[in-house]
Amino acid sequence: MLSTLVLMAVEGTWGMPLHRSWPFVIMVLMLAFSLGITVLKGLKSRSYAAAMSHAGLFLVLFGGLFGAPDVIDAQMVVAKDEPTKVAYMAHGDIIPLPFDVQLKDFMIECYEDGTSPKQYTSTLVIDGKELRTSVNHPAGYKGYRFYQSDYDRYEQQYSIIKVVRDPWLPLVFLGMAILALAAIFEVRRAWHSKAVLPVVVILAAVFASISVARISFGILMPALRSLWFIPHLIIYMLAYSVLAISLASGILACYVKKIPSELSGKLLVTASSLLLIGMLCGAVWAKAAWGQYWTWDAKENWAAVTWMLTLVGTHIPHRRNGLPVIAAILLSFLAMQVTWYGVNYLPSSHNSLHTYNE
Repeated sequence: MLSTLVLMAVEGTWGMPLHRSWPFVIMVLMLAFSLGITVLKGLKSRSYAAAMSHAGLFLVLFGGLFGAPDVIDAQMVVAKDEPTKVAYMAHGDIIPLPFDVQLKDFMIECYEDGTSPKQYTSTLVIDGKELRTSVNHPAGYKGYRFYQSDYDRYEQQYSIIKVVRDPWLPLVFLGMAILALAAIFEVRRAWHSKAVLPVVVILAAVFASISVARISFGILMPALRSLWFIPHLIIYMLAYSVLAISLASGILACYVKKIPSELSGKLLVTASSLLLIGMLCGAVWAKAAWGQYWTWDAKENWAAVTWMLTLVGTHIPHRRNGLPVIAAILLSFLAMQVTWYGVNYLPSSHNSLHTYNE
């Protein structure tokens, strides 16, 4: 996992497509094999929460890696009164479709200022059936999903539609659901003292509210107008806040004897679980908006690096939380800073979908 972490950090920083290299694929295969062995050991020892978390990640990796050759991810230009039945892959291959697609109408919905776009919507005619696709609301037909990608910016006579067919997606989503459920179980198992948890939640909620309050929700670009935006944002803000409290409590525990030394470890487990759930919310959102649940974007890579660093901290063998755990928390906190705003200044930011400040 550490090797995968390093490669994702490098790709997230410089934008090199390392995920397409053989060393990365081999490392992911080794990680999947290790996850499978861990699942079997967990079931044998009746450690069901650990088995669930590793099984969920195994299904995600298995479906994403072995299902990749079966995925169709192409674009097509649909025009008014000109039906077409071909799409084009990024490398130029032509994909014939088993039906005709034609554009009936394209509409831009704006905010009250009359200039800021609120939504882009294409009305398609597929085999005589009318379907609407807009940003975050793809249309589906015979196993294919149609995403609003671009449009004719001058006369609005054609629309660029992304066509995606992913037969392995149900397996990936099943793995995500198992991962989210296992994360909830991990938080429940970590907190034996119920008196401390409400205090931590209140502090984290205060910090998260301050962070969310700094964001303007008045006018959002169409990609951000999703039901997943608010939970994705709030869960991540809670995770960041809990991680910050974990770091502070770990440092203070070294000097203040009244602070339980194991508190920072429990907070780290909580932050790691929240980071995972927030990342999964973002993946589902990305699938609805762009047709891909993972695009190897700079912010996505660093979000995964932050989560994996917290996993390193939670897997460090220790009786009492000491310097190794604090070091892992510190590295996770620094990676979190890169994820939150540092990616805007990295070389990879030029091709990032998450540099909204531009």
